[in-house]
Amino acid sequence: MTQEIEIEVKSLVDEPAFSQLLQFLNKSMKQAVMQKNHYFETTDQALKQAKSALRIREKNNTFTLTLKEPHQDGLLETHQTLSSLEVDRAIKEGVIPRGEVMHQLKELDINPATLSYLGTLTTERLECDYKNGALCFDKSTYLGQVDYEIEFEGNSLEHATHSLESLFSEIGIKQVPTPNKVQRFFERKQALND
Repeated sequence: MTQEIEIEVKSLVDEPAFSQLLQFLNKSMKQAVMQKNHYFETTDQALKQAKSALRIREKNNTFTLTLKEPHQDGLLETHQTLSSLEVDRAIKEGVIPRGEVMHQLKELDINPATLSYLGTLTTERLECDYKNGALCFDKSTYLGQVDYEIEFEGNSLEHATHSLESLFSEIGIKQVPTPNKVQRFFERKQALND
């Protein structure tokens, strides 16, 4: 189990702006890594009410269960490595394995037995070093939707904000306030259910 504070700033962009940014930095999505986020929630949306999210990320044949919670400096992430059998059971039966993530869920007063799998968001991600942080190009596909996002992870909110703003300004791309992937996934799922 590990915990970390994630400090990031992001913006959705259209496909032409995404390509323009890649070209400007001399990058190609040919080096992108595929990752899948499998999302979970309770029937009464207890995680959403706690401004938290629970996912299993599948990347390079590894599986990581992550609980994201609000934190004064960004997001507190609690990670736990899972086996493929644990992932299969979580998706099919909603069974979250014992460990630090379950402990954190209980701290949030969320009963892990009430969780169920809601769906998967697949992302092609290209990550590169940029201005003492990590710049990520994400093409995400979920529930019949495709979106393009630029994310910058920095060592402070000010660092992250300034770095992304200056990159966008240099190219003349407008930055857009952007909900995170899990919020976009849930909004799309809700729109399909209405």
